[in-house]
Amino acid sequence: MTVSKHHDALVVGTGFGGLYELYLLKQLGLDVVAIDSATDVGGTWHWNRYPGARSDVDSQTYRYSWDKELLQTSKWSHNYLTQPELEEYFQGIARKHDLYPHIRFETELKHANWNDQKNVWEVGTSAGDEFTVRYLVTAIGILHRKNIPQVPGLETFKGRVVHSSSWKPDVEWEGKRIGVIGSGASGVQLVGALAEHAKSLEHFIRHPQYVLPAALRPVSPEERKAINENYDKLWHSVFASSLGFGFPEPNRPVFSVSAKDREHIFQDLWDEGSGFRFMFGGFSDLATDEAANKEAINFIHRKIKEIVKDPETAEVLLSKDWFARRPLTDDKYYYRFNQENVSAVDLKKTPITSIESGGIKTSDGKLHELDLIVFATGFNATDGSYFAIDIKGRDGLSLRDHWSEAPRTHLGAATSKFPNLFFVNGPGAAFANNAPVTETGASFAADLIARAEEYRKEGKGNGVIESTKEADEQWFETITTVANQTLFSKTPSWFFGENVEGGAVAPRFFFGGIGRLRAAIAHEQEQGYPGFQFS
Repeated sequence: MTVSKHHDALVVGTGFGGLYELYLLKQLGLDVVAIDSATDVGGTWHWNRYPGARSDVDSQTYRYSWDKELLQTSKWSHNYLTQPELEEYFQGIARKHDLYPHIRFETELKHANWNDQKNVWEVGTSAGDEFTVRYLVTAIGILHRKNIPQVPGLETFKGRVVHSSSWKPDVEWEGKRIGVIGSGASGVQLVGALAEHAKSLEHFIRHPQYVLPAALRPVSPEERKAINENYDKLWHSVFASSLGFGFPEPNRPVFSVSAKDREHIFQDLWDEGSGFRFMFGGFSDLATDEAANKEAINFIHRKIKEIVKDPETAEVLLSKDWFARRPLTDDKYYYRFNQENVSAVDLKKTPITSIESGGIKTSDGKLHELDLIVFATGFNATDGSYFAIDIKGRDGLSLRDHWSEAPRTHLGAATSKFPNLFFVNGPGAAFANNAPVTETGASFAADLIARAEEYRKEGKGNGVIESTKEADEQWFETITTVANQTLFSKTPSWFFGENVEGGAVAPRFFFGGIGRLRAAIAHEQEQGYPGFQFS
């Protein structure tokens, strides 16, 4: 039955950003409801249930900072969190803070129209519910709308087809002939996990990437005790840092040390594990200096050639791009290609031409016979997550049209012409550890809403707030300038919308770091919100 009801605020999504936003708006005393297309909380970590799914951020910093009790009591056994551990953590947050009664699951946001006369958002959902809300906060995640390439003949395949984010427990893979398409984080983890018990596994690779060891290991009770005792100091360093991962970020250029010392540092980073630590925890200029980046590439290429015994296979796995995509980690990935049942298919030499009933056909005429095809092809990231929703702001302007040339926000939090619409970790947020980034975004959105509420109660306005076009353009210019100073801008990736055909090519992130983003937000607040209009 269709329900028409008014609420003060609606939060869309219950992952890292949405759960915290729901908590914060409850604390403000607002009548708030949240919706999620899933059956439970967790966002990305509800959907991504494929074998081997885990975080590649250290367990102690891939969580909320604001609930210290759960920081210290949550169960985790290793230096990286598995999908079940993360899902349990989010469920614990929702139970402890009584968030479940405010959440409607299996409910998608279908449309949202701003009513300029009533100063409300008129919202419709997949469940048939119609809401009016004064504040609409979207926390739908940067990796939400899955990207499945349109391959001719896909519908004729007689086996099972699944996207990595839609993995179900009933997917039969042991003893099967498996094809994994895509070599991002999910593809790498899937190869590492599935290869051991697959009859055969073929990894279809268009852009080989740099995969660093995870160095997955148990965390002893003594180490966990030390982490718990130092959480305050740890979080202070996280929020003031560039990347927010909790490890030191040295101000040491690659060529400030001798070649011998450089090799030792790279080796130590390799042994410690973590792609992010390798990229940012040893030297300060791997992401900005071509010669420095090449030194890292040479080291990783040598490692691949040492591990992978077949020279032809190793050549397929050697990336020709800059080491400037999202760094990946897996302890088993390169070793899997030494197994007789595992092979790599170079899609630049032999692209996929079609899918037939028995498998995947490549341009050399070969039919790769398969029982299971896994698309680990990523997502229509950041702004693409919003384009599946019909969102219209002032004068009926659609968000898709507003962002047709590139998404523009002020500080990743709001966009002009769309009053009382706030983004948590939206386009223009910092490239850094996602947990503290979303926490920062949720806090800022709640702060803006609190300020609008204050003005409304004082009779200074109607509780309407939106960023100015000038502020949006200025922030877009800032993130573009910073991006152009990095090698990320010279490496095609979803960071710039280049993984989706026809999308606008422009930076989706602020590569200046979480500390600088927080400083910009603090400056905005201290100056009385000059980038926003209150009415």
